[in-house]
Amino acid sequence: MRIAFFGSANIGEETLCKLAEHENEIAVVFTQPDKPAGRGGHLRKTRIKERAEMMGVDVHQPLTLKDGEATEILKSYNVDLAVVVAYGHLIPGQMLAVPQHGFINLHASLLPKYRGAAPVPFAILDGEAETGVTIFRLNERFDEGDILDREIIPITGDDTTATLLEKMAPIGAELVCKVVGELEAGWAHFVPQLDAEATKAPKMNKDDGLIHWHAPGEQIDRMSRAYQPWPLAYTYVQQGKKKLRMAVLKVEFVNGENGEEVGAGVEQTPGTILAADKKAGLVVATGNGALRLRRVKVEGKKEMEDVDYLLGARLEPGMHLG
Repeated sequence: MRIAFFGSANIGEETLCKLAEHENEIAVVFTQPDKPAGRGGHLRKTRIKERAEMMGVDVHQPLTLKDGEATEILKSYNVDLAVVVAYGHLIPGQMLAVPQHGFINLHASLLPKYRGAAPVPFAILDGEAETGVTIFRLNERFDEGDILDREIIPITGDDTTATLLEKMAPIGAELVCKVVGELEAGWAHFVPQLDAEATKAPKMNKDDGLIHWHAPGEQIDRMSRAYQPWPLAYTYVQQGKKKLRMAVLKVEFVNGENGEEVGAGVEQTPGTILAADKKAGLVVATGNGALRLRRVKVEGKKEMEDVDYLLGARLEPGMHLG
């Protein structure tokens, strides 16, 4: 099968490689333009572009797909199929009609649940026991095309968005290759999505991770996992005259529902520090008990365990976060 690959996020790299390993011809790759990164603002390629260059595949990085130029470029490669994995642009109708077998997309949820740009974080935030990957045929409606195949992936209590995406990459890559083989052989089966079962997973912004300590501890735990690697669950901590942003990367439930044995004599108002020492760690009251903030990153400092952070931080029971 002669394929055009559209992808920008790291999760797509394994699919690109697997498609080539399965004796498909990768004719062209479309990916996002190089973007400034780091303090120096040097332009950084996507991993997809780096991999395509290593494979000797032509790469195109249009700013938009709407003006028709990218469609003409795609036509010039005479591909049988286009495969999309986290590309970052909506494919216009004029482009969808170019390949003989159309466009198929690898989506990081069990569609029709979690249509949108952030399916993995929303699955964790909602406390789902499982998620998965879905291969579906693109149409002009966002994540609403017919399904070709799906595979379930369990969500553990330690999973973050980053770890789930790592699990999804190889599973999704193999599933894409399976579907491509079925399309080529004429065996593919298309199943319409049930719109009544659809849920949304819209794009996140950098302020979504702000922790409200009146929330249940379970919700704060999900936030700490869902928002890794971005935008990170965070609160604010007073350090001298400065109020610093603190990312909360790992939490642990302590002492049951009401935080007994921790912070005896300290008010239990949510956000109150109940303990801040090398034995108990950094423990904070929530809407239904206490959480230990096992791993944190305060602005200006590296990521560290709470006991290591407390060595240089002037925190004590009774102080408040947020």
